[in-house]
Amino acid sequence: MRIFGSIRFWRTFHLWLSLLLSLQLLAWFGSGLVMSILPIDEVRGDHLRAPVPPINWQLARVSPAQLPAQTGVLSLRQRGELPVYQLDNDGKLQFFNALDGSPLPAVTEPELRTLAQQGYKGAGMLQSATLIDELPLEARGLTTPVWQVQFADADNTVFYLEPTLGQVLRVRTDNWRVFDFVWMLHIMDYDERDDFNHGLLIASSALALLFTISGLVLLVLTLRRKAVRPH
Repeated sequence: MRIFGSIRFWRTFHLWLSLLLSLQLLAWFGSGLVMSILPIDEVRGDHLRAPVPPINWQLARVSPAQLPAQTGVLSLRQRGELPVYQLDNDGKLQFFNALDGSPLPAVTEPELRTLAQQGYKGAGMLQSATLIDELPLEARGLTTPVWQVQFADADNTVFYLEPTLGQVLRVRTDNWRVFDFVWMLHIMDYDERDDFNHGLLIASSALALLFTISGLVLLVLTLRRKAVRPH
């Protein structure tokens, strides 16, 4: 149809698409710029993690064969500088002190504070340590209960630690929170911020593709008109 070869049609079509997409295009370009500027190591909090202390397994006086429960997949773990055996029996985890073979209890708050401070490389002081059963959005994906440890520093750092081994599972800072917010805008998942296969994003991406195609068509038609116009 001749209407699809009309500059007026493509100009109008392109204009309406731009009105529909303007805010989302701004969000896509702006969020992409912010994510490219933020150093990924700082977003992950790697600059605040202290090295894990080495473990001397020669100190272990109990072999895995001497453990009370011998079924499951064996892993060598640690709690601070304490060597630990972990047995995974179809997702049910058991922990044993490798020094004497006794079941490993959950960490106490004083011990947890010590482990968190040892794992922290920043300049702030430990402010609070709370064992939580409900996860905030920034700790999504973890299994509760988990320790939430807050530090008083310029990054508003929060560590999330495992309750038996006391190991750092997540580091969250203001840089991470900014990144997470713009990531939400980028993938248009305003709930869980993890799904980039949903209908809203697919529809918006399709419209953005049409917007680009219509702009190219409009450019070609404009250049063609200028080429055939008599001088």
